[in-house]
Amino acid sequence: LSREATMTAILVILTILAFVGVDAIVMAFRRRHAAAPALLPLAPMLEPRPPQGIFLDPQHSWVRITADGTLRVGIDDFLAEALGEVEAVEVPPRGAQVKRGDPLLRLQVKGRSLVIASPAPGEVVAVNSRTLEQPWTVTRDPYGVGWLVGLWTRDHNEAIKPLRIGSAATAFLRQEMQRLADFLTPAGTLATVPLLADGGVPRKGALAALDAARWDAFQKQFLTPFGEEA
Repeated sequence: LSREATMTAILVILTILAFVGVDAIVMAFRRRHAAAPALLPLAPMLEPRPPQGIFLDPQHSWVRITADGTLRVGIDDFLAEALGEVEAVEVPPRGAQVKRGDPLLRLQVKGRSLVIASPAPGEVVAVNSRTLEQPWTVTRDPYGVGWLVGLWTRDHNEAIKPLRIGSAATAFLRQEMQRLADFLTPAGTLATVPLLADGGVPRKGALAALDAARWDAFQKQFLTPFGEEA
């Protein structure tokens, strides 16, 4: 071959190799970015806003007196936001007698449970079948369709006397938000997913990401007096 032909062949080969190299770089870039999608901002817990007419128990259940005198019971929006999705609900059968502070509700989240104390004494006279069939309603609409049981009590005034209402209930839940942020801070250093959103606010569903020890600690510190064994 002539010198010119040899140089032409070399240039063609180098051009092909250059295109192959650029194509390999582009494909590697696409694979890397497809495997690592952009991170979305963590959704923070919403600020608690218990509605008017709600009597709040410190163990994060609530009572509303219905028109027929039944005490309707559910969980507050602080606990609902902290839990995220609930997978199953257990409640006592109709006719069961409970005292204030007795175990009343059991909520299942990712195979673990939290026990909620009864905010008032009485007999279980109603069970919300919708929450048993659709447990996610417990946290999506805690003060509405997510109610759990109805109690009948002999003395309504005595039943609601220990409970908070109005601005006192709202202030208490906001204090609990800060307490939860403090509770999650040391756990967040070991968690595989962030537990706090921007601004140090607990993220929605943060409890579901806790390990077993911190889950039990939340039960004991926020939902006294019951531990996992209750």
